[in-house]
Parts: sequence; C-alpha cells; structure tokens
Amino acid sequence: MIVSEVGYPTRTFQIVDSVPQGYEIWSIGKHMPEGYLPLCKIKAQQPSLGGREIEIDTLKAIKINGAEKILEATARGQSTIKKMETYIKRYKNAKPGTRSHAQVRRIEAVLPIMRQIKWQKEEN
Repeated sequence: MIVSEVGYPTRTFQIVDSVPQGYEIWSIGKHMPEGYLPLCKIKAQQPSLGGREIEIDTLKAIKINGAEKILEATARGQSTIKKMETYIKRYKNAKPGTRSHAQVRRIEAVLPIMRQIKWQKEEN
C-alpha cells in the first residue's frame, strides 16, 4: 500500500496479517486509509538520547476494524498492549477532566481490539 498526502512524504507499507517481531504501532494520526493500522520498527541507533527515529524502509500495516480508535489511543506513546496496560496502572486514579484520565479511558476502550491483533512475539 502506498500512502501519499499533500505536505507529507509518500510512504510504502507492506500489508501483513500479524505484527512482526520488533514492530509497534506507528502513531501517525489520521494519515492512513480507513481500517489500516501502521506498524514501524524503531531504529537501533538513535541520533540523540530519547530519539524515536523509525526504519522508514520497513513499514508495515495491518487491516483491523477500529484502527482509527487505536491510533487515537497510541497518540501518547502507548504503542503496544504492555505499554497500554502500564499506562492504565500508573494513571488509573487520574482526576476526571485531566489529560491522563481521558487517555486511560481511550486505552480501556481499545484494549479489546488490541487483543484481537496477532503479535508474533511477546511485546516490549
């Protein structure tokens, strides 16, 4: 699949049936065709401490109902089930009206969808 949007670089995604080992959800917002979840692999060498560059030539996508909701929930870096569960544990008592409380609710709503995805290995 080739995704091209005015003002953004064109990206090529290989369509897969499961998330390959070493991949996570690439939180790129609404820049994917409906129903497709973008997947990326983080580069082993980062340009700076805390860097998050990805391997652009290895992008993949998986078709799943609810992809748009998952992308919303991964917007704050919760790109795997384990990261989502960790976030919920950390912020489960966040006060209503806060960003953390809203994010916990988004994650809770998509976890059942996330669990439908086949992951080729235990996530990080």
